Amino acid sequence: MALLQPGVLRSVGAQLARLALLLLIVGVCGVGIGAAAAVIQSQRDDARSVDLLLVIAPDIPPTPLIEHSIDLYRRGYGTRIALSGPGRSRAYAALTGRGLPAETLVSVSEGDSLIAVIVAARQSDVRSLLVVSLPADQLLSLKIARDQGMHAYGSPVPAASADLLAALRASLGYWRYALFHM
Repeated sequence: MALLQPGVLRSVGAQLARLALLLLIVGVCGVGIGAAAAVIQSQRDDARSVDLLLVIAPDIPPTPLIEHSIDLYRRGYGTRIALSGPGRSRAYAALTGRGLPAETLVSVSEGDSLIAVIVAARQSDVRSLLVVSLPADQLLSLKIARDQGMHAYGSPVPAASADLLAALRASLGYWRYALFHM
């Protein structure tokens, strides 16, 4: 019963405490690096001509997202727009309400899952896309699109900025996808 001696138990407890501290430090560093990457990506606008503009709409799409999407379409960066996200029906109404032709808005998937939309677009021979979203959504969206074999570029809403809380949420979402594909 050498394992139950007080000295051994203290030693095991100390080792577990060090391991917990190490895991905490690694986790905090990972989230910090992810947040920094999200902020950096949110400041990059790689707008270019692509096969499809992919607009990621939150529950209530903000006006700057709608205006930015229309601006990119009118400047000729894409001739078709696909909508993804929980606010895609509201974004559809806002885009057509602002004069965008309904035939420009293509439905590549019935769901609002970003992965489903990208997979369906790829099956429709779309090879390049420009992700139009709020700044905090850029990093994860581009990662998913590139993992699906797309040439993906980002164009975040220029008027919006990623605050610290949004950057931390973006980091956690990125790591959840990168580690667990969720």
